[in-house]
Amino acid sequence: MEIFRNGPATVQKVLDGVTENEEGYVPAPGKWTIRQIVRHVADTEIVVGMRLRQIIAEESPTLIPFDQEAWAANLGYENAAVSDSFARFRSVREDTAKLLESLPDQAFDRPGVHPERGTKSLLEWVHIFGVHVERHADQIRAIREKARG
Repeated sequence: MEIFRNGPATVQKVLDGVTENEEGYVPAPGKWTIRQIVRHVADTEIVVGMRLRQIIAEESPTLIPFDQEAWAANLGYENAAVSDSFARFRSVREDTAKLLESLPDQAFDRPGVHPERGTKSLLEWVHIFGVHVERHADQIRAIREKARG
């Protein structure tokens, strides 16, 4: 839960002082910019909120996969403002964290079934989604370092 709850602070820390040049820097052919990564994190958080709510409310729900590359290509990620994307991520993550913190311990044993990742408990999904944000924060940090030369 702590990793999940701290997601916004983790991302904010790696974005502090980010320049426009860093936001749009392409680290390698076919790789995402910081702008695209932060928008991905924001859009994924909408999916995360839905999935976790399904697990809490429904019996062994099937969690629908999505094509992150298609979302990035077709939802304007390259033009997304980092500050707007981050604000959306933070808002949804904080709301979902409050919901999770209100649950009894046994709720975290509830399963959610993903066609590609299998059946995992609510607690396992919370951990996966917490680590997802940490990985992208590390990616942003590396891009900023590379952009600075």
